[in-house]
Parts: sequence; structure tokens; C-alpha cells
Amino acid sequence: MKPFSITLQDIIQAQKRIQPYIHHTPLEYSERFTQLYKSDIFLKLESLQVTGSFKARGSLNKLLTLNETERQLGVIAPSAGNHGIGLAYAARKLNVPAHVYLPKDADQSKIRALSNYGAQLSFFETIEDARIAAINTAHETGKTFLSAYNDPAIISAGGTVALEIIQDLADVDVVITCLGGGGLTAGICIALKSINPKIEVWAVEPKNSPSIATWHSEGKVSEVNLKSSIAEGLSGPIDPNTITFPIIHQYIDRILTVTEEEIVNAMKSMLDSQYIIEPSGVAGIATLSQCGDELKGRKVAIVVTGRNISWSRFLSIVNENRHNQ
Repeated sequence: MKPFSITLQDIIQAQKRIQPYIHHTPLEYSERFTQLYKSDIFLKLESLQVTGSFKARGSLNKLLTLNETERQLGVIAPSAGNHGIGLAYAARKLNVPAHVYLPKDADQSKIRALSNYGAQLSFFETIEDARIAAINTAHETGKTFLSAYNDPAIISAGGTVALEIIQDLADVDVVITCLGGGGLTAGICIALKSINPKIEVWAVEPKNSPSIATWHSEGKVSEVNLKSSIAEGLSGPIDPNTITFPIIHQYIDRILTVTEEEIVNAMKSMLDSQYIIEPSGVAGIATLSQCGDELKGRKVAIVVTGRNISWSRFLSIVNENRHNQ
């Protein structure tokens, strides 16, 4: 399937398919951010989605499109946490065996959630080691390998977030989302640009891991110097053959990067608003400190993608940042 053959109709069908299993998450008007940045800021709280992140959308859509033989064989996926949790939830709902390959330093709260949903777990040195092992096992066993982003079903499901935003705020001017492998961003781009090309889509990556930002700037896939980031769900190597990149490269209006300190400050800001959000979930919020002036007078929806972080890790990140200042 060519990446550009993913259509608005595919996204609408995905929404109908997964609707019985997910929440239409709130698009909450933020008085605090609106006053700070002199624009109408709305928070698309995918942190309140089932499993605590948007990821369940993609896994449900993928599993619901498998045939009976594929479901019986089961699915396998590498994950830093949220993709695996979404898959484990979908697999339990649909009675499909699921095996998740994790890095050994995965957040303990995510490991507990995976165990509670009944997924089989295996651990590896790094997320890249987990990815390679999962691909090899899928080839050997016939299980379906489920990428967190490089799959038309995942991209289509990502676009359902945009459909909900449009349903709740038809005159939105800018949608800002977090960018890792690009499944969510690519889906949002296709949905919004198909409905109204004037709606701007901005995506945000960690400065420590700016793969798609670099590729977009250079107009091609290239070598990128990657560093670790507290936003592990948005960092690390990306499949150079991913179908998300050409979609994003064609449709995105801006890609921004945020520092580790900006991510931590955004976590603190969300805590002030009574939300505990993981580092990967606040990238869109983090970018406000650098581009807030450009948003003045506009209606802005920011996708807050996930909340799955242990309290001990949350405190550790915030306290370490405070000591480094």
C-alpha cells in the first residue's frame, strides 16, 4: 500500500471500527494557558483515553482488521510502554494472544499495566534490540508484527484524534501534536488537510532525538545523531523506510524541537493544572514557551498524548531538573 492511499474515508472507517472500545476524549479549554499565551488553548486529553494514552486506538484498529487465523496466531510488538499497553488492552478485549518486547529500563508503572492486561513480556537491553527481536520472532512464528507507527491501520487510527477535535472545535486554527515515529502525526495530517487544508498542523520532537525534524529539513531520510531523552516514547531510532515520513513531509506545517528542560517545565505546568503527564505526553505543551507569541489570537488544540508514568519516576525527573538549575 502506498502511503498516500490512506484516505479520510479510511480514518472515518477506523473511527467507526474502534468506537465501541475507546473514549471520545475531552477537548478541555485551558484558562491558564489561554491567559499565558493570549490565544484560545484547548487540550485534547488523550491522557484520559483507555490505557492512559492514544495508543489503544491504533492497536484496536489493527487487530479488528486481522482475519481469524491471524488473530489465533497472535500479535507481537516492541514498545517503550504505551504502544504495548494499548496492544495488551486491545488483545484482551478481542481475545488475541499478545507478546510485548520491552527495554529493560521500561517504566515500572507501564510494566505493571502490561502484566495486568495479561500480555506476555520479554525484556531486552534497548528498545532497538527489542524491535529487531520482535521482527525476527514474528517471521519465525507467523505472529503479526505490530509497529507503533509504520502501518496504515495505525496511521488511520491516529487520524481519529483529529476527527474528534474537528467535531468539538470546527473552527480550530492550529493543532499541535507530539512526534515520535509519526503514526499519530501522519494520521492527523491526512484527516485535517482533507477536511480543511487551512488548519495548520505542528509537530514536536525532543531536541535530543530530532529524526523526522532533520529528515523534513533535508527533504530525505538521513543519519541523525540521537541522544537519550526523558521522553522515551518520542525518541530513539526510526525505521528509515517508514511510510509516515513522506506523509508528514508533504502535509506538515511546522516541526519544532524541545529541550529536556522545556519538557520538564511542561510536566510541572500540567501538574499545576491537576494533570500528571508523562514526558512524551507534554511535548506540545513544551513548545508553547518558544512559539506562544505566534499563536496569539488563534484557536489552538494541543494533543496531550499520555499519562503513564510512575510517581517515583515523575518526582525523580522533576527533582533532578531542579537540582541541575
